[in-house]
Amino acid sequence: YAQRYGTVPVVHGTGGLKDSVVQYDPFQNAGTGWKFDKADGDGLKYGLWNALNTYKHHKDAWQGLIQRCMAADFSWERSAQRYVEIFKWAKIDQPYISPIPF
Repeated sequence: YAQRYGTVPVVHGTGGLKDSVVQYDPFQNAGTGWKFDKADGDGLKYGLWNALNTYKHHKDAWQGLIQRCMAADFSWERSAQRYVEIFKWAKIDQPYISPIPF
């Protein structure tokens, strides 16, 4: 919920955070924050250094990050729509049945 209010995330890329935070790409001006793989001091330093450097030296890029964070849709309605799509796709592709019994 923090992104909804403009908080730019720096997270350990695991679980739901891995899916909900899009790694910032300064060349494409895309993404919503920073993820680091190793849950240690060096990983955290990597994420924080990049975030603080962007905040300090690239104000326009930082404002874009904030706007993208606030525009992200993590609602249950969106999640439910994705599940409906997955179930529709599952019904289209019939399960594979081996013609030769084991």
